[in-house]
Amino acid sequence: MLPDTLIDNRYKIIKSLGGGGMANVYLAFDQFLKRQVTFKMMRLDMKDDADVVKRFHHEAVAATELVHDNIVQIYDTGEYEGSQYLVMEYVEGTDLKSFIADHFPIPYQQVVDIMLQILSAVQAAHNANIIHRDLKPQNILINDQTQVKITDFGIAVAKDSKNITQTHTVIGSVHYLSPEQTRGGVASPKSDIYALGVMLYEMLTKQVPFEGDTAVAVALKHATAEMPSARDFDPRIPQALENVILKATSKRPQDRYISATSMSDDLKTALSPRRSNEERFTPMSETNDDTRIIPMAQIQDQLKTGVSSDKNLPDETSSEPSVQDIIVEYGKKDYAIKDIANMVDRTPNYVRHVLRDNGIKFRDRSKWRWVLLFLLIIGAAVMIFLNYQSSRVSVPDVRNLTQNNAENRIKKVGLTVGSVSSTTSKTIAKGNVVRSTPKNGLEAKKGDAVNLIVSSGHAKVRFGDYVGSDYAVIAAQLRAQGYSITKQESASDSIAEGKIIEQSIDANDKVDPTSTNVSFTVSTGAVKIVVPDFTDKSTQEQVQNWANRYDIVVNFNTQYDSKTKKGRVISQSIRGGSSITKDIVLLITISQGPQESSKSSDSGDSDSSSESSSSSSKSSNDSSSDSNSSSNNDSSDEDSDSGS
Repeated sequence: MLPDTLIDNRYKIIKSLGGGGMANVYLAFDQFLKRQVTFKMMRLDMKDDADVVKRFHHEAVAATELVHDNIVQIYDTGEYEGSQYLVMEYVEGTDLKSFIADHFPIPYQQVVDIMLQILSAVQAAHNANIIHRDLKPQNILINDQTQVKITDFGIAVAKDSKNITQTHTVIGSVHYLSPEQTRGGVASPKSDIYALGVMLYEMLTKQVPFEGDTAVAVALKHATAEMPSARDFDPRIPQALENVILKATSKRPQDRYISATSMSDDLKTALSPRRSNEERFTPMSETNDDTRIIPMAQIQDQLKTGVSSDKNLPDETSSEPSVQDIIVEYGKKDYAIKDIANMVDRTPNYVRHVLRDNGIKFRDRSKWRWVLLFLLIIGAAVMIFLNYQSSRVSVPDVRNLTQNNAENRIKKVGLTVGSVSSTTSKTIAKGNVVRSTPKNGLEAKKGDAVNLIVSSGHAKVRFGDYVGSDYAVIAAQLRAQGYSITKQESASDSIAEGKIIEQSIDANDKVDPTSTNVSFTVSTGAVKIVVPDFTDKSTQEQVQNWANRYDIVVNFNTQYDSKTKKGRVISQSIRGGSSITKDIVLLITISQGPQESSKSSDSGDSDSSSESSSSSSKSSNDSSSDSNSSSNNDSSDEDSDSGS
């Protein structure tokens, strides 16, 4: 779309921000709420693709259900000229991919701060049963205050849904794709966690862990190759921080963090001095130790905390007491579980396991308090839910209804009518409702306002100036737009044949193409004049009179001719009966009669004089006779020319 395009009399396009596989993205200005927004519109060549339309709609639904400080908010949805669009929060800044390129190396604490924001947003999505499935730096926006916003839920899916992607169908960016997805497995929250581990690796090294000549080669490495060490790239990276990457990107989902919150909890202490001597993380499925029987409680603990409580492992701290010894000592002194966990930098669950395994009795003083709090929360949630359900109604479908009927239907279900705006429509009659916001089918609270967008009929456009243009081309173009075209023909000395001389509608008039008839006057070329046959019968004067009448330029010359009467046309440069235009010059040759010859005589003067007198007399008589004859013939020719 071009800048200054106005969508639904509300969103004015400012500039293009880029595009993707199924949509183009623009910066726009919301004239109603006076703010800049991101306007995402489905590509015109995709609007008839049912699968793309479904994914585009799914993005709107998925993102609308999420309200979080680190997730781009969806403001509005709609349709323009047959294409779906989304109106979203505009984030002024850059994406994480560009941020890494521009700011590398990034301080470790800033890396942790950015990742904690991302994890918080991902956990919110998972809590809403939504798996993003395409987490990558390009979908993470960062503003000037380093606040993170996750966007592009176009291929997100509910945890229990298979509507978008079936088994053996891979969707997502291959450099961040989990091993189970590369094998065609169904995506899960653990798949998002794998992508987050890859992103953390990229933030610390400025490169993705696996590269290849083809997407298949990269996917195969995700499925089979060992995760490269970030510390091999930069030995200064704390082992505890690299361990977060290794655990998040374990090949088997069960070896990864159980949730984004669990990963966040581990990341918060990754830079703690107390974890400076931490060993490199090794997934349980990848250890090469001899087979040992491990208690189920210990396995569960390791899956949750990433720390083994196996007392049979060698103690590498010979002079310093182990973490377990410290926990036992504090347990004997009846310290609270939460206090011990904070002092040894472990989870409360881990502390409980250590105390149980060592036979230390402890009182979980907060147990009943938390149970009571839980019951209170459940009771309050039930009451809130029931109250919420009783106050919610579904927005009715008012499309194609008259404005009055639409307002009555909205009020009937307990909603109110908000603003009423207009927009052009090719399919909805003038005065009928094009759509509502919120749109039909969505839930709203009783008393909420529903805004109506009413059709103002077909859009009117400036007609344009087509004088001097080729009629055949212009007529075809305008008929394709819905115009009705009629043609009149007229000769023109100044406009070429087939070009438009005049149009019945002013160029600046605003018209509806589908109900407009326009008449064009089209040039048939210059005026054609038929040249008479002047030879043997017309005089110079008669020819000149004809030329003056038709504004023709004639050049005359003379010559002696014994066959053509003096003063009559001997020949003409253009044959009689031919058609000419005014820019052609006609050449006419006029007879001077026969040429008289001089006679030499040896006779006497008297004889000569007598003969001369006789000749002169004859000539005079002949001249008189010729004059009369010429006069009669000229008169006859003029009458003949006038008659013709």
